[in-house]
Formats: sequence, structure tokens, C-alpha cells
Amino acid sequence: MTHFVPKLFIAVLSFAMLLCFSSAQSLKVGIVDMNRVFAEYYKTKDADKVVNEQKEAAKKELESINNDYKKLLDSYQNLAKELKDPAIGEALRKKKTEEAQQVASKARALEREKKELTDRRQRMLLTEVDRKRKALIEEIQDVVSDMAKKKNYDVVFDKSGLGTRGIPFLLHSKDGVDFSEELIGELNKGATTP
Repeated sequence: MTHFVPKLFIAVLSFAMLLCFSSAQSLKVGIVDMNRVFAEYYKTKDADKVVNEQKEAAKKELESINNDYKKLLDSYQNLAKELKDPAIGEALRKKKTEEAQQVASKARALEREKKELTDRRQRMLLTEVDRKRKALIEEIQDVVSDMAKKKNYDVVFDKSGLGTRGIPFLLHSKDGVDFSEELIGELNKGATTP
């Protein structure tokens, strides 16, 4: 009985492989380079432009805060220098000490604001990029699906995809089954020329 189970397993596996090989002969396969298609899709370029504009706006806002922060530091250093002067009176020293503490407090608050702004902007940008990327990939996949149906492909593989250990999933394909160029043309039909 113990010899029967491995023999049965081998027989079932052999039969399954035979079925796969016999049906694979009639299988029509299409190939797409999704990295290339994604990069050359006009909506990807438009989305990148918007994200870069948002990054630039955030950078300018951060530069403004940095300039204010530097002014506060300069003011604090000047007050600290004045406090070291032995010629100033006790009343003036007390006043300058209070001013220095206020400036230091403002600088710390501005530093916190800068960090919070940077973190918030970074999270917003990452979320926006991820959302746009998913939407664009979904659009591309819809067009791939439509084209695959028109061309009567049974299966479409992404030749830019990597398998385990970074090894390309698709090791070889005929150029004739790669319809990336046609897909890019179809996707970019709606693009307005600059």
C-alpha cells in the first residue's frame, strides 16, 4: 500500500503534465513590457509633472521657513553676544535674557513646524504618487485586456517582471508576440500634443 501512493501521485502528475503540454500547443501568448509602457504613457508623464510641481512648492515653503529660522538663530546669537558684554547693566541683562529665551522658544517652535510640515508633505506626496500609480496601472491593464481579447491572446505576460531572487520571470520571447509598441500607441491616442 505504501508503494501505491507514490506511484499514484506520479501517475496523476504525469497525466496533468500531459494535459498541460497538449493544451499548451494551442495557447496564444502575448508579451508586454509594462515598465516601458508605464514610462511612455502620457498620463504618467503628466502625473510626474504634477508631483514635481508639488515637490517644488513644498521646497519653496520649506526654504521660507528655513530663512525665518536662520533669522531667529542670528537674532539669538546677537543677544547671546550682548549678554556676554560685562558693561551692560543688570536690568538690561535681564531684558536681553528674556528676549533670548523668547527667540529660542520661537526657533524651537519653528523647528517643530518645519519637521511636521516636511513629514506631512512627504506622506501626502507618497500617498498621491501611490494613488496615481495604481490608477494608471489599472487603466493600462484595462487596455491590455481589451487588446488581448481583440488579438485573441489566451495569456499576456509582463516581460519586465521579476520572479524570485530578482531573476526575470520571462527569459525569452519572440518579438512578434510583444505588443508593447502597439499598446503605447493605443494609450497615447488621447494625448494632446504640446
